[in-house]
Amino acid sequence: MNPFLIAIGFGISGALLVYALRSNLQRRFELDKSWLEHTFWRFTPKPKPVETYVLAYYAGALALLGVLLWMITNPLLAIAGWSVVIFIPRWVAASAWSRRKRVINSQLPGTVRQLSSSVGSGLSLAQAFERTSLRAPAPIRTEFYVIANYWKMGTDFATSMEEAKRRIDLQSFSLFASAVVVNQRMGGNVTATLDRLASSLEAIDRMQRDVYAATSEGRMNIKVMAAAPFLMLGLTSFMDRQAVVMLFTTFVGQLIVGGCIALTAVGTWWAWQIVKSDV
Repeated sequence: MNPFLIAIGFGISGALLVYALRSNLQRRFELDKSWLEHTFWRFTPKPKPVETYVLAYYAGALALLGVLLWMITNPLLAIAGWSVVIFIPRWVAASAWSRRKRVINSQLPGTVRQLSSSVGSGLSLAQAFERTSLRAPAPIRTEFYVIANYWKMGTDFATSMEEAKRRIDLQSFSLFASAVVVNQRMGGNVTATLDRLASSLEAIDRMQRDVYAATSEGRMNIKVMAAAPFLMLGLTSFMDRQAVVMLFTTFVGQLIVGGCIALTAVGTWWAWQIVKSDV
């Protein structure tokens, strides 16, 4: 059959499929836009147009699928690999946000001390937040900058802090925000409240560091366990290249590879749940 006609047939079939699923695709597009807007919002107070990024991600995902189907003889294995790879951007964003939260958590006690000093020097709480948004280290400076901006735009203090709690999703910050909001509503010495809060946050931070140090060996073992199959596969390819080729070109070999990947993923996840600390 003429390859040109085959290509036209596939193109028409794809167009009809897209038309039939247009409502589902539109809903998927809106969900991805919402996720990307929320992700950008977490990292920067300046909004960005996300439509271009989402469309570029879709184009890249389709191009990657075509490359994998061309390189891998088994279409099911190619689609399975593609299904895993397309989630890498979300994993990267989640990992970056997790690292950012750890930094914010370690910076919070000192920042609360700085906030207490500003209030003690005669500034109002709003002025103290604005000064902290300029002088605190990054990335916690950005969070205080967002809170101060909300406040200047007319949002009441409690709503601004609740929004920050939802955005950051960090226990220590939620403790700080709740304590400051309660103090604002009930009255009292703000400086003394912030000093006591800073002392409590410093104690919590020390405890978290101790737990993190105690579980460091377990985390290293998990990394070795996750990397070991790939290292062994690389070594085996030097000693018996034909056996490694058979793993990826025969049906039984592909089943073995898929099973190994699944078992490694489950074992790594399970071990990580054991050593993951939550103080």
